[in-house]
Amino acid sequence: MKISFNTDARRKITEANINFYNKPFIHPKRKMQDHDFIYLLDGEWKIGQCSETYTLKKDTVLILSGGQTHYGVSLSKPNTKTMYFHVTSTDDDEFNCFIPNSNNAVLNSLSFVGNNNVIKKIFYDIVSAKLSGNEKKSAILFDLLINELASINQNSNLSTTVKKIQNLIQQNPEKFFSNSELAKMANVSVKTAETKFKKTYNTTIHQYMLNYKIEQAISYFKIFPEMSLKNIAYNLGFYDEYHFSKQFKKITGYSPSSYKDNLI
Repeated sequence: MKISFNTDARRKITEANINFYNKPFIHPKRKMQDHDFIYLLDGEWKIGQCSETYTLKKDTVLILSGGQTHYGVSLSKPNTKTMYFHVTSTDDDEFNCFIPNSNNAVLNSLSFVGNNNVIKKIFYDIVSAKLSGNEKKSAILFDLLINELASINQNSNLSTTVKKIQNLIQQNPEKFFSNSELAKMANVSVKTAETKFKKTYNTTIHQYMLNYKIEQAISYFKIFPEMSLKNIAYNLGFYDEYHFSKQFKKITGYSPSSYKDNLI
């Protein structure tokens, strides 16, 4: 199941805590107006919602949607530990198997987040802020959590190879990599790297890299309007200003100077 959140709404954390279950315990059957977010720190627990059963293991996040009935499917394992919070829902939130063309943040009901320490920290901070009475901070942190979870769900559809190549390009804006260099760092053959990337983004690795650099150049125009085109070109790994200008016009249809003037 998926749930979409209206990201324009400012919400309130209504309850939060960290729970430890020394003996097996079954989640109560209930239907709340608020959404219930559960992070499993240790142990295992099975919880149902509508016709779905979710198995929570270490470092999984379960979102029980407001307005839906949820219930315990089986007892938790001994020494299960969770942190949780309840957050207000809005009329624009949706809960469904498939949510097409949503402008909201669309999250999976159950997500494994063990590879993302940021999510765990934000979750802790939300609980701590609520327990200390800082309502404003907990609400702001919830917005950050939604963005991080949305990012996890989006990237879950990418293969490990594609994610590695994408990260290398984004984390090294000053470099132009060859396909063979990227394939070697991703521990795959050049053919595998090119095929998987093309299948995911419907473009070549080189074109993706160029498009990303042009997007970064436009960000420079907006954030650092005083920076020269020559410096921007070097910052993004182009041979010189001419090389940069040629690629910029090829992709956008405008020269860098014209594009920058229009922005200003």
